[in-house]
This record gives sequence, structure tokens and C-alpha cells, in this order.
Amino acid sequence: MYKKLLFILLLASLLGFLLYLKPFERPKKELEKVEKFLPDSELVGRIYLLDFLTESTDLMLFNEISQRQFLTSEFVLSLAKKFGLDVQNPVYVFANERGDAGSVIPLYTSQKLKSALDRISLENNVEDTIIGQDQIYHLTDYQLHIFHRDHFLFIYYGDYFFETYQKSISNPGDEISDVWKGLFSNPIFPNENFVLYSESKALKQFGLDHAYMAHDSDSSGFHLKSCIQINDSIPFFVKDSGRAIKFSERSKRTIDLHLNTNDLSEPVKALLIEKLSLLTSKINFPIAEFIDIWSGDFCFEEGGYYLISEKYIETELDDNFEPTQVEKIRYKNVPRYSLMFTVQRSANQLINKLLTKGILTQEGSQFRFLFSPQLKLGLSDDQVVFYSTLNPPRNYISYRNRVQWTYKGTNFQFQVDSLADEKVFGSIEVPMQKILESIAFL
Repeated sequence: MYKKLLFILLLASLLGFLLYLKPFERPKKELEKVEKFLPDSELVGRIYLLDFLTESTDLMLFNEISQRQFLTSEFVLSLAKKFGLDVQNPVYVFANERGDAGSVIPLYTSQKLKSALDRISLENNVEDTIIGQDQIYHLTDYQLHIFHRDHFLFIYYGDYFFETYQKSISNPGDEISDVWKGLFSNPIFPNENFVLYSESKALKQFGLDHAYMAHDSDSSGFHLKSCIQINDSIPFFVKDSGRAIKFSERSKRTIDLHLNTNDLSEPVKALLIEKLSLLTSKINFPIAEFIDIWSGDFCFEEGGYYLISEKYIETELDDNFEPTQVEKIRYKNVPRYSLMFTVQRSANQLINKLLTKGILTQEGSQFRFLFSPQLKLGLSDDQVVFYSTLNPPRNYISYRNRVQWTYKGTNFQFQVDSLADEKVFGSIEVPMQKILESIAFL
């Protein structure tokens, strides 16, 4: 009896010792990080989707977006759980100037995705492709590719899926790409729900190193706060006010900038000429001559029309069928176009240079910039004004620095807040109407 008891105690001791040295539990497999599979892109972003939707609630209510109950954080969370999507962690987005874009969504389980993918396959033209361990779903009508791993769902729109897949998915490196590192470091907007980052070639060719943008909630539109890092330090700063011209409310493109360009050193002036020359290289604009006389205020306006009347002579037959000349008045719309900049001294030399290069042509007493309408010219000691209206635009003191530009039917606004420490701080506004058109299916 005692021998059996001692034997059981010995076995228990040995078992306890073995459990201490090597516990009998399932080996832990370290989860692969989603960040390792994020494709190198020109524009990348991170969204805390639930917080972003909560922040946008007032915007959706104000604009009376139909079916907005499906855009609440509660509904999206319940739907995400149904399909195994982990929207409580960041969702990543990316895009390129060539037209492709996509999203990488983390998963807490991939088992629930099958029903969703099966339904997509039934309701759309879908081609299945197996690449290694991945089953790729190609929605041919929408240029969409979808696939998933155990820990992420990859959605891609565009024509370069297989190129992106080979570079980022099939053989991921040990480290994430530099552009995503830039987004994750994010010293400018670390606590925002929606942040975009870019260090594309399009920025670098204009002397800009990278740019951060973050969503700022507002009921009237979609606002992005921005910070642009300049490669080179250019010591001129935004002025609080400056001379400007009144714009028409119907103008589609306007520039209202006021910079302090006084006392620029020769090296800095050369650097500024180099950067601005990139913007005007196609027409070979004489930037050096412009910078030499410019005193910092610059206004431009394009868009809208104004009605003018003009007299003309028309030959008619009188009651006796004799030809007679009759003076008449006709009305026509003239495109509204204005350009004003302030100068430190006479601009005659610059005007002559523009005429010599053919950028400016003279027709009688009026002028034309390339394909602009005919313009009148107003010259003074400290200001140059070109205008198409009957009278010159009214001068006033402006207290803002803003660019409003229409691109492909969408009106964007960029507000410059400050220039300091090689950084440009500002905001970009996208009108809510354009966003509503884009999501009309809701």
C-alpha cells in the first residue's frame, strides 16, 4: 500500500517538474503584422473608422445624407463583426497618381469572410485566380481585386494589381516602406482619426519633401488640415494682410497671396527663382525678372462672365429699298479675368520681356496672355493690373492667404495659415456637394 502511494507521489513530482520545464500548451505562433504587407504608394493613410464616423455624425445630419443610419459607428461595428473585420484597429488606405488605390483592413478572424465573398461572386462577374496560398477574386466590371490572409483583407482598385502583389504581398520585406514609416511617425497630427501622408515625386520636384493631411470635422464640407515640409529653408513669411482686388462670387479660380519678400538675400532669391521656375517651365516665364521687382502681393481671378454692350453699324434697306446704315447696340458675355501683383519699381521691362517671348501679345490697346481673353493693362509705380472687365477691379486690403481652384468640376480651397521652420501650415476644403455626388449610391 505504501509502495503504491510513494510511486504515485513520485510520478506526480516528475510530472510537475516536466510541466515546470516545458508546459504542455499549444505553441504560440506570432501573428504577422499587417504593416509588413502595405504597398509602397504615393499617398498613404490611416483611418480609425469608428471614431471617424462618430466625428462625422453632425456633417451627415446637416447635409441630410439618406441612409445615414448605415454610416453610424454602431452599425458599421456590428457589420464588421459579422464578417470578421477588425475595424477597432486602424484601416489603411493607399493611392497613386496613375489611378490605382486600395485598402488593407485587419481581421480578427478570416472564417466569417467566406459567406461575403461567395455572395459577391454570385452577384458579380468574378474571376478566381490562385496565386500561392491566396485566392484572388477579380470583379471585372469594377476593376477590383480582393483577397485575404488570416489577419488582413486586401482590396485593390486599378490596373496594376499583380505588380503591387508581387512587390508587397508575395515577398514582403522585414521592414515596412519609408512612406508608411513617415505616416506612422506622424509628429504633426498624432491623435487625428483620419491622416494622409505623401512624399511623392510630384512634391519633390517642387522642392517639397513630404506632406501630412488630417481630417477636421465640419458640417459644411470636408476639411483637411495640412502641413507641407519644404526641402530648403526659404526665409519669407505669410503676411497678415496685403493689397488685393475684389473677386466675382462666380469666379472658379482665384489666388489671393501676400508674402513678405523684402530684403531677400541673393542666395535665397536664387533658390526661390529655381523653385518657381519649375512651375512655369512649360511656357518659359521670366521668373527672375518677376522676382526682382515683385513686392509680395499676388492676385489672380478666372471664371464667370460680365455683360457688355457695344455699338455696331448694320446696313439695312429703308422703305424705298435704298441701303442705309443704322447704328445698333448688341450685348455679349465677356469672360472675367484679372491679374494683379504689386511691384517695388516700374514693371515696363518685365512687360517688354513677356512681349518678346510671346507669352503676352498686344492687339491694339489691349493684351492677351497666351489663350486668355483680351485684357486691358493698368500700370502704376507700385502695381500691375490686367483685367477683362470694363473698369479695373476694385482694390482693398485682404486679411487672408487663399487659393481657390476648380479641377475636373470640383472646387477646392487651400488656406495658407503660416510659414515657419521649413513648414507650410494650412487647410484644404472639399465641398460637401462633391462628396455627396461621389456617394450618391447611399
